[in-house]
Amino acid sequence: MMVANRKMKECDTEVSRQKAVRIIRKYLCRQILKDLELQDGIPDGCILYGISKDEPCWTASITPDTMRVGAGRMICISKREGKVIFDGIVGE
Repeated sequence: MMVANRKMKECDTEVSRQKAVRIIRKYLCRQILKDLELQDGIPDGCILYGISKDEPCWTASITPDTMRVGAGRMICISKREGKVIFDGIVGE
């Protein structure tokens, strides 16, 4: 009976969709702020699909908060247009 009561209480306090979105945003913001490296232009040795090496941009390298081997994420912002021109996984 105790287990049934505990399950009922868990259901009564479900996280709403809005709250879940807030939790995810907060989590991602904390992660990015710790692990963000901003660079002028595209890093040497990096090839980003659809982006010219000469494109004037800011490139953010985002590393995961845990140590791991393999791909990372890069986001490029156009200096001309002020918008995201690349957001993808690199280094696979």
